[in-house]
Amino acid sequence: MHVSPATADDLPALTHMYAAVADAMRDTPYDAHWDMAYHPTEEHLRATIAAGDLFICREEASARGPILGAFVLDADADEAYAQASWAVPGADGIAVIHLLAVSTGARGRGVGHVLVAAAKEAARKRGARSLRLDVLASNAPAVALYRSEGFVDLGVFTLAYDGGFIVSAHLMEFDLANTETSGRAAAGAERTLLRPASLAACELCPRRCRAERLDGRAGICGATDTLKLARAALHMWEEPPISGEAGSGTIFFSGCPLKCVYCQNHEISTGNFGIEVPPERLVEIMLELEGQGALNINLVTATHYAHLLPEAVARARARGLSIPIVYNTSGYERVRAVRELDGIVDIWLTDFKYADARLASQLSHVPDYPAVARAALAQMVRQIDARGGERVDEDGIMRRGIIVRHLVLPGHADDSCAVLDAIWETAGDVPISVMSQYTPNEQMRKAGGELARAVTAEEYELVLDHADDLGFTQMFWQEGGAVDESFTPAFDTSGVLTCADGPIRPRA
Repeated sequence: MHVSPATADDLPALTHMYAAVADAMRDTPYDAHWDMAYHPTEEHLRATIAAGDLFICREEASARGPILGAFVLDADADEAYAQASWAVPGADGIAVIHLLAVSTGARGRGVGHVLVAAAKEAARKRGARSLRLDVLASNAPAVALYRSEGFVDLGVFTLAYDGGFIVSAHLMEFDLANTETSGRAAAGAERTLLRPASLAACELCPRRCRAERLDGRAGICGATDTLKLARAALHMWEEPPISGEAGSGTIFFSGCPLKCVYCQNHEISTGNFGIEVPPERLVEIMLELEGQGALNINLVTATHYAHLLPEAVARARARGLSIPIVYNTSGYERVRAVRELDGIVDIWLTDFKYADARLASQLSHVPDYPAVARAALAQMVRQIDARGGERVDEDGIMRRGIIVRHLVLPGHADDSCAVLDAIWETAGDVPISVMSQYTPNEQMRKAGGELARAVTAEEYELVLDHADDLGFTQMFWQEGGAVDESFTPAFDTSGVLTCADGPIRPRA
């Protein structure tokens, strides 16, 4: 699909498309009250075309085929926008989306996402710092679209639309200065972030701390330019489609961009426990794990080492690796990094930890976690959809797909329910794993309070019931509470060093 500014020749087709969309919305919950005799009129569309503010989507750049969708981008913010507390203050450098519509004959093809991505890009080119919009509170599909594209929902406000309509509408914002666009990249597209040279001023994770890792300086994640691993072994206690009966070939990377105060893998995440190995060893480990019968290669918290993955996976594939690559992540990922992992990652095993920015700040020191996780998840879903969707073999083992995990925290079942809402709004009926395994670490026990105890059965059931109410049809849950070796393996550097039988040979 291709988006470009409309021309005067497009006016008849545009007028017809908007009229058809207005008719289709009429008397539905998402009726925008468009009336071609009043708004948007043919004269209004002509004026926006002349101003270069009306953009259209077609199948191909050179084709004169049907218009699949359109939007207007200008700086015309309604006075009622002053009610919201915008992340980017002021009225300068603001772009506003109006009249975003998908043709009635093109629904269900992802046109909305294409239009929103194009609006972000056009706003950036105009030097805008903030992209804003309003959408009727009753228009749930549109609200879900913008949330999945990383827009922050500032709440529902009363607006007076043209024509005297007094409505309740969400005001939403995309921070162009600090949030990345989430367009789709084809497998094998140029990777400019995921390359070793990027460590000169590292921006691999959303913290973008610009640590000079090539010079041996550690980032917030604790990593320098040297690969460090804590364990490489078969793991039997991931979700059934990942571990099956043979086990998942897990590789635990030392360090972590998040600093969760309750982390149950704190020896490696903040203690940075592990052994330094050359990147070539990562390739060998993948092949060794497959040789042990692993159903997949499970890269656990590889965010800060993602620059090594394109080459490592390519070399492993060239030497015969045939099992899927699982990317096991906290969910705190740059959209750009996710995009550049397209074609490398087969299965996204991603956390969604928080819906409340304040809780994310308090417990993981990343107030932007909810917005970042939404945008990353939306990109993961798009990539899997583009490759043909989920694929599970005859034994129930996932070969391609996505599972979204959430760990219920004691005292925060309300946020867990809000997380499930966010997952549903962003990804729809995606497979989810709701975990009850929280066990307080020593720091939490000393601090006291809610996080000094385990999750109660009542809290966990409340979250599971909410998942059922939302309509999730693929859900994994846990029985029992405390973490044991099943969930948290011993970080003893098993499998990290070269195997006793010598280096792995290329397969015949």
